Amino acid sequence: MSIFDQLSNNKGTVSSTLGKVLAQKVLNGQTSILSECIDLVSYEAAVPAQKHIRSGAAKVVEIVAENQPDLVAPHLEKLLPALSVKEPQTRWAIIRTIGFCAHLNKPIAQRAITYAEKYIDNKEGLCLASSADLFLGDFGAISKKDAQRVLPILAQSIENLIFNEQDWLLEALFKVFQNLSKDGQEEDLKFAEHWQYSARKSTQQRARKILRLR
Repeated sequence: MSIFDQLSNNKGTVSSTLGKVLAQKVLNGQTSILSECIDLVSYEAAVPAQKHIRSGAAKVVEIVAENQPDLVAPHLEKLLPALSVKEPQTRWAIIRTIGFCAHLNKPIAQRAITYAEKYIDNKEGLCLASSADLFLGDFGAISKKDAQRVLPILAQSIENLIFNEQDWLLEALFKVFQNLSKDGQEEDLKFAEHWQYSARKSTQQRARKILRLR
């Protein structure tokens, strides 16, 4: 069965399982699967009924990028159209993918910043907002100049925080911390101080990870 057919027949709770299986095959050397999935992340972008194909393909690409970004980085330009599809599942997988690969293909990755800013302005839900935060953290980790570029957008996200987003903002701020100016680091530390006694243990851990960088 072709990759397209597998994704076409894959709906509901088993979709993430198929994504993991296909991604592992790519990581084991079957890179033709990756090529097919890259082509499918924006398949019939205007057709809502095909969203499971797009999001399923995007999940495969995301997992591969997280584990072996050099396989995906040369193809980032092909992924950019998927940042405009309607369904958030595809968008959050692709913005994370671009973050994983940003240090390997910065000229294309920087084009996703405007999309991240849009996701943060609109905050359609935690998965999309947090993925935008993490992408900005990955991009800002590249250099001091890049950290300064994304910091105002992360600050905007902090001002418009949604429920449980703080964990992912803390992760993003940790990524950029060493590239920030002294003033930027102070703002980073203030946010971490605010959350270090959170009722959520995961939030405490992320906040204290930043505070240890003093």
